Amino acid sequence: MTGVQTCALPICRLYTVETGKKCALYGHPSAATTALSRALEAPIAQEIDSEISCAIFAVNASSGIDEKTIQLWHEFDDLLMPRILIVTGFNEGLQDFDDAVLLAKRVLDDVATPYLVLHDEDGSPCALINLEDLKINNYRTSQVTEAEPEHVELISEFRTEYLAQLEAAGPNGFAAGIFFPAIPVLINDFEFQLGIDIVKRYLDSLPSIG
Repeated sequence: MTGVQTCALPICRLYTVETGKKCALYGHPSAATTALSRALEAPIAQEIDSEISCAIFAVNASSGIDEKTIQLWHEFDDLLMPRILIVTGFNEGLQDFDDAVLLAKRVLDDVATPYLVLHDEDGSPCALINLEDLKINNYRTSQVTEAEPEHVELISEFRTEYLAQLEAAGPNGFAAGIFFPAIPVLINDFEFQLGIDIVKRYLDSLPSIG
């Protein structure tokens, strides 16, 4: 089995006016937007807002990406708005996280995948592997371990692509609105929230407004 590494970013804070950061969540309800809104303390929005720190987009891997989500994503292009793509529903049907990312690359932007999903012996998602430092964070056991050689071999092509995107965007690519991380997220209960911590760390890395 396996797990994901949580990147070495600061301890998460709330993303509200009080912290000088304001985010909005966009996406079809099938992408668990209500649960994500609660977990991230980001309001669900239907129109672009130039005053926010980051636009968070959620898509369901099994449902695809609806036209409204595509339209809103591209309306942020001229603003160079930092954007995160959250992928949910990759445990529900035939389409997995990788399929959703390929679709997003076609209709949104050349999104990057800092983490890939790892599965338990029963086939259920349980962990994420960090493509930068090759650490695995198992969200079921709360253990962080080094990737095994077989993992490194399996993800080698994905890692090469990701590192090239990271280098091309530069260290401030996310904040500059030119590097778009796609994060797999599952929220089953308070004990198992795969990927939410990663989204929060990306948000926490952004400068405060004003």
